[in-house]
Amino acid sequence: MADSERLEIAPYDRAWPAAFEDERKQLLAALRAFSTGTIEHVGSTSVPGLSAKPVVDIQVGVGSLAESRAAFGCLEELGYLVTERALSSKPQ
Repeated sequence: MADSERLEIAPYDRAWPAAFEDERKQLLAALRAFSTGTIEHVGSTSVPGLSAKPVVDIQVGVGSLAESRAAFGCLEELGYLVTERALSSKPQ
């Protein structure tokens, strides 16, 4: 495995829940028209005490992947990167 491919695992950071909450508030305001469910902190950083890759994973409930495409512009305005994979996903 090349150095650029190494996965960093960090000790649990008590700041991760606060980082999620800050991001959740921004997402809630920006995606209110698109979200049909909750905005959840998921993945290893959501487990208290667990070492994890230091990336806060977030899941937003939507009606369908096709409907969520309309939110891409809002996400980009918040600094999220819409990937080619997201753009090429087949609408449901």
